[in-house]
Amino acid sequence: MTTWSLAGKPALLVVHMQNSLCKVGGGLEGMGHCRAAREAGIIPNIQALQKAFRAKRLPVIFTVARHPAEFKLPAYGAFWPAARDLQVNLAGTEDIEVIDELAPAPGEPIFYNWVFSIFQGNELDQYLAQQRVETVVLTGIATGMAIGYNSFALADRLYSLIVPSDTCADGNEKLHQAVLDWMLPPIALITTAEDVIAHL
Repeated sequence: MTTWSLAGKPALLVVHMQNSLCKVGGGLEGMGHCRAAREAGIIPNIQALQKAFRAKRLPVIFTVARHPAEFKLPAYGAFWPAARDLQVNLAGTEDIEVIDELAPAPGEPIFYNWVFSIFQGNELDQYLAQQRVETVVLTGIATGMAIGYNSFALADRLYSLIVPSDTCADGNEKLHQAVLDWMLPPIALITTAEDVIAHL
């Protein structure tokens, strides 16, 4: 166990661990995040955090990417035409269900977001405030996009942030490691799921 103390009430936030990205055979399996998540063993680590947070009646929260069928297509970047043409993560499809291994318990909220910010188009920020959350334990897919970007979105809102390195993954291992080694340490505590559990 490392030397640090938990700042205020924590919440566990599980980001984009949905069928399209993380289920074998999912619509976006080709991006490599599903393979990376399973090879890195992040699913059992997130399960362990879920169990620990639930045992202490602390918030467990999910965000899921849900795309509109039609949207303005920015001019640059490979993401945009892929998101439009693949027609994934649409409302009413299995794509936007949390994978079975990490399924929400009754009463645990799911917030749907589009495009990158987990706060976009939902009431996540209000929910965190209502729950009096001060520290967010951020987990999920993918390190190089949703985890990296939303670490700064959380920092902008002045949440204390913990990112267990063994609860996030990316199809690009070099990008995953660079985010954890260089991008996030200035704004977050980088540790492990086991270490977080020991501090609850």
